[in-house]
Amino acid sequence: MPDVVVVTASAGTFPGLAAALRTLPTMVEEWPLLSFGPPLDWAPVAEAARELAQYEAVVFTSPRSAAVFGERAAAAGPTAREGAAARSVWAAGAGTARALGSTFGPVRLPDERLAGEQGAAVALVSAMTEAGVRGPVLFPCGDLRRDELPARLRERGIPVHEVVCYRSVLAGEEEARRAAARATVLVVASPSVAALLARACAPAGRPLLVAAGPTTADAARAHGWPPAAVASAPTTEALTAEIRALLAHG
Repeated sequence: MPDVVVVTASAGTFPGLAAALRTLPTMVEEWPLLSFGPPLDWAPVAEAARELAQYEAVVFTSPRSAAVFGERAAAAGPTAREGAAARSVWAAGAGTARALGSTFGPVRLPDERLAGEQGAAVALVSAMTEAGVRGPVLFPCGDLRRDELPARLRERGIPVHEVVCYRSVLAGEEEARRAAARATVLVVASPSVAALLARACAPAGRPLLVAAGPTTADAARAHGWPPAAVASAPTTEALTAEIRALLAHG
């Protein structure tokens, strides 16, 4: 029976991943365990977009928050766009930077090697500290997110204002069990999904888990499901390489 790779990331997270995996001798199934909705209240997002001038820097850790906030800032009028262009803007990776479009002008990225080894939060805080960012910092984010980035910035005396741009909707445990039961290899791209799967699936008979980055890998380990592989970057290319290597040694 052929191996089955089940991708649990939300639709569009890794463009081309399913097609790339189908070049391997394996079956591929897309089974999203995380979907997204609008925030319960758009007012804080609109206010943050209008008041960008009060922040020294804006930092994004996901393409979704970047796209949503970028659209709101672009629609908030010329004053907001001027404020956006004047800010120091940071993104966790190239995909997040691309999601911002042209609203914010140049976007600064952390050291790719450090981000791959220790996670985007550590790399971002290091880069922002070295650049002399003192705050306040605006952090557009989802309602379910790790607090590592704002916590590390605050430890350095840098004030952070968080604004929720979208809600994350997790699947139920039964859905997670069904997805895992189909898989030889389970691709996970979110700490919350890693925690869900660990709760839902008994240790015996678990498939091999591939984490999309060190943050997701840490969450999986913390919940008792150590990943079989960790992508060097949260990209289609890096995930495909890890899965190819894993199946070759299987």
